[in-house]
Amino acid sequence: MRTIDLDEEKKFENSKILDVGVRAAQRKYYWATELSIKQHRNLTYTAINGLSGLEVGCSAGADALEYGKYCTHYVGIDIADEAIKVAQERQIPNCQFICTDGHKLPFDDASLDFVIVNSLLHHLDLSLTFPEISRVLKQNGKLIFHEPLGTNPLFQMYRFLTPAARTADERPFTFSDVRLMKKYFKFADIRWFGFIVILSCFFKNERLRTILTKMDVVISKTPLKYFFWRFSGLAFKK
Repeated sequence: MRTIDLDEEKKFENSKILDVGVRAAQRKYYWATELSIKQHRNLTYTAINGLSGLEVGCSAGADALEYGKYCTHYVGIDIADEAIKVAQERQIPNCQFICTDGHKLPFDDASLDFVIVNSLLHHLDLSLTFPEISRVLKQNGKLIFHEPLGTNPLFQMYRFLTPAARTADERPFTFSDVRLMKKYFKFADIRWFGFIVILSCFFKNERLRTILTKMDVVISKTPLKYFFWRFSGLAFKK
């Protein structure tokens, strides 16, 4: 079991709402993987269409603006109270927001069709979170996610050199984390991205980004996928 300082997690997540420059230096890397992120968003919209479910780590509800167009009912939770205030002020139809910890979900057993988690699982104790997500999902319910990997030494070195961009307790997915995930969920549509495409961020050339993204898709079919920055997709409750 990991020790997670929830007060520090809350403070950091609130800081991203109160100070838009907290992770400014990392934005270029997200730009590099934008095509893959858009692909994941489209997969999400299809997966939640006509269903009801939960987003763990909804932040200020920006993604809920789109999710609400597809699902019948959406609940977003986040530990950051400032983020939840902003989300509630949006008054998005068929969307509800609750400030709570993602380690213990305030929902009945087998009550949800889907759970969305975007770049938040690696902030949590997965030995607690995966059983909770599995518990609240209906039979064959869907977990839709994208998370960073911690299996590339170079990416890990970058994280070590930029501690202000993250909390002390967050941990990108290790091989053991992936194995634990597979204990509770059956992988269905998994994609690995963010490898050589990262180079495009230093040139900000969209054509180069497109070419390198396509190259990454090919490389992701090999064991080199474990050196990628992120993985995402759809998994079903076992």
